[in-house]
Amino acid sequence: MEPLLPEIRGAGSGLREAAALPAGFRLHRLGAVASTNDEARRLAQQDAPDRTVVLAETQTAGRGRYSRQWESPRGNLYASFVFRPAVAPRHAGQISYVAALAAHDTVAALTGRSSAVACKWPNDVLAGGEKIAGILPESSIGSNGALEWIVLGIGINVVSAPADALRPATSLNAQGGSRLDAETVLARLSRSLDGWMVRWTGDGFDCIRGAWLDRAGPVGSEIRVVLSERSVAGRFGGLDRDGALILETAAGREIVHSGEVFSAGGR
Repeated sequence: MEPLLPEIRGAGSGLREAAALPAGFRLHRLGAVASTNDEARRLAQQDAPDRTVVLAETQTAGRGRYSRQWESPRGNLYASFVFRPAVAPRHAGQISYVAALAAHDTVAALTGRSSAVACKWPNDVLAGGEKIAGILPESSIGSNGALEWIVLGIGINVVSAPADALRPATSLNAQGGSRLDAETVLARLSRSLDGWMVRWTGDGFDCIRGAWLDRAGPVGSEIRVVLSERSVAGRFGGLDRDGALILETAAGREIVHSGEVFSAGGR
């Protein structure tokens, strides 16, 4: 499937013309913040509209999954989006796959190395087998039981990558995407994200699931999944209809809803 990168439809406030955001996106450009997700969550609680974007030059307390620190040197992309999709609360987590598709297609387009870029369950993107992007979704459910908003944090290594990360990391520059800056990457990411959001809310998760699997490590590959209390080896069996990982083990099929995935080689 070709990357879904719709044409620019308009300019977002604050971005130069060469890096325009799609129509409907509203940019809040900040300097140093604790976390773009914190800022976006604050805006969402103040009724910020759908497709509000927070972009920061650096984060002093950026975080990833399990509250791990997300190193945030200047030059990389730290952005959080406020979305208000008309989906059931139990489907809110599917947005991680929407974001992974957008980040994958952005990295592939900007490096020209589509075959080297892959989605990794549950919310990472790899380039050359090394982490280049991470995703952190958060959501709020109202007193009426309806989904109020989703804050979607996306970090992409543009000019540098941490040397002491949990697993090897890389950057767009290191992968051939030279002379890129965070705002140019944000514009491309936003356009792709806009298109995939339309597909998700219009066509449902099946199309997102299929597209994600097309961009993921091959079904049948040997992996190891670290759970809260144990580590399980097996073969990657794809995703179930809700996005959980299917692990084919010697003892049978296991459905994994939360965990860390490593290749058989350890990464």
